[in-house]
Amino acid sequence: MQRIQTIYAHDKFTENAHHWSSDSEDYAAASHLIGAVRAGWLLAMPRVRARHIWNSGSRARTLYEFTLVRDSQLMIMPVLANPFVERYLIQNDIRVIYGAAAESVRAPG
Repeated sequence: MQRIQTIYAHDKFTENAHHWSSDSEDYAAASHLIGAVRAGWLLAMPRVRARHIWNSGSRARTLYEFTLVRDSQLMIMPVLANPFVERYLIQNDIRVIYGAAAESVRAPG
């Protein structure tokens, strides 16, 4: 039996393009961010804005807002925090700017 290297499984998963549109989804997945970068989108600034969104009850989640540019297009891609995104921020030396608590919003649904 062949041993699987799960630490690199995201590379295989993100080989195919995963398109995201703010018209169809409120938040993007990490695979959408990687797909956009592979499609030529660049981080406009070496920083992202982070804020909390509140799910039902009192459970908060972190939402990162990536500002991406390609040619003359601008896109703000909100991505929910997860270990892959956290590692991406660290590996690419991206500064995280946390918004004020007053700017926190409630998650849809």
